Amino acid sequence: MTTLTIVMSDPVPPGSPLLLAPRLVDAFGFRQTALTVEDGEIVSEVVADNSRQSSYIIRPTAAPRRPVLHYTIEDFTGDPPDWIWDAPDTRYARASTELATFVRDIVDGAKTEAEALRRIVDHAGEVFWYGHGPGNLMDGHDSVPLLSKPTRGHCLDMHGYCVAACKAVGLTAAYCAGFWFKEGMNRAPGMHCWFVAKVDGVITHYDVSHQLKLPTHPILPGLNPVPGIRFLAATGKGFTFATPLGVVSLDHFARLVWRTEDGRDHYPAHELQLDLATVSAASASAIQFEPAC
Repeated sequence: MTTLTIVMSDPVPPGSPLLLAPRLVDAFGFRQTALTVEDGEIVSEVVADNSRQSSYIIRPTAAPRRPVLHYTIEDFTGDPPDWIWDAPDTRYARASTELATFVRDIVDGAKTEAEALRRIVDHAGEVFWYGHGPGNLMDGHDSVPLLSKPTRGHCLDMHGYCVAACKAVGLTAAYCAGFWFKEGMNRAPGMHCWFVAKVDGVITHYDVSHQLKLPTHPILPGLNPVPGIRFLAATGKGFTFATPLGVVSLDHFARLVWRTEDGRDHYPAHELQLDLATVSAASASAIQFEPAC
């Protein structure tokens, strides 16, 4: 049994806000068995208007103390739920006409779905270079654009791009957002994402951003190219959740969000903590970490 704890560092917004937190997806080695909240009350669990993704709605009960979330997780060897492949049909998942045409050309002649996927990943590895900075791939676009020259990107950009490219040629794929802990560490600064495909009946994971950070060429399949442990929070991009304080729209869902009484959203800074017997208290206190994505 493992406990994943989320501790917020930003203050609770004024008034009577509500906190949205993802219900982890039972897939890829782990499943959630419980969520307990310190200084907060779980009001309800709601399903997205455009997906089967679930969210908890939490009310703080001891403000200004921040709610602390404890997810209880156990090992899981079952198949992921079928709904993960049916992500919301939003601008984040739709390839532009130019991208769709390009991808059809590069997969032309592929003898298997796995070969077609390989060609898409190779293209992403050639066109992206890893980096953070202002802006992102989707700024100003109502569909995922074609990249034809080296472009800075991080995990959100790269894996959204790959999923849209896959869907444009009929490959089954899903954008995965969750929490990643580097091997031997029990603290992490936030979310990470990757993507998964089901090709020729086989589930295949790719973490393009981690491979480009190493760097590794060609990009290889695998759930943890950089050794570590990860938990799936949500699949897809562009969720909408109905709450007592109005509809909340999220581009992805591996972070917490406050909805305030005046209809505004606030994404609090937070730290992830993992209760793992393999990590000593001394080594955990000395960790200096960087963004996972």
